[in-house]
Amino acid sequence: MRVALLEDDTDQANIISLWLQEAKHSVVHFTAGRELIRALRKESFDLLILDWLVPDTSGLDVLKWTRSNYDWNVPVLFITRLDKEEDVVRALEAGADDYMEKPVKHREILARIEALSRRKTLGQSSTQTLEFPPY
Repeated sequence: MRVALLEDDTDQANIISLWLQEAKHSVVHFTAGRELIRALRKESFDLLILDWLVPDTSGLDVLKWTRSNYDWNVPVLFITRLDKEEDVVRALEAGADDYMEKPVKHREILARIEALSRRKTLGQSSTQTLEFPPY
C-alpha cells in the first residue's frame, strides 16, 4: 500500500515508516497538514495516517478536508497522544476509520492497517467483467 504519514515528530515518523516499509508498504512522510493537502490534490494514497497535533493545521482539519474533497474513500488511521473519549469520538465522527493512542506498538499498528485494508476491499468484486459491444 502507498501510505501518507502526517507526523511532525521526526523520531515517531522514522519508526512508523520503518515498520511500514518492513511490511512492504511505501511511505510518504509529511510534517505539516497543508503540505499533505497539497499532495492529496495531485497524488493518490491507499491509506492516510494522521497525527492530530501538527503545525499549521490540525490532523482533524486534514481529515475533514479529505472527506469533503478527495475523490475516493481512502481509509484514515489517527495516531495521536490525545486520549480523551471526546477526541476519539470527534475523529471517528469526522470520518476516521480507526484511532490509536501514542506510543504506538509495532504489531498493533500493522494489524490495524491490515484490518483497514481488508475492509476497503470487502465491497470490491474479485471477478472481472467483460464487455462486448453492443451488449
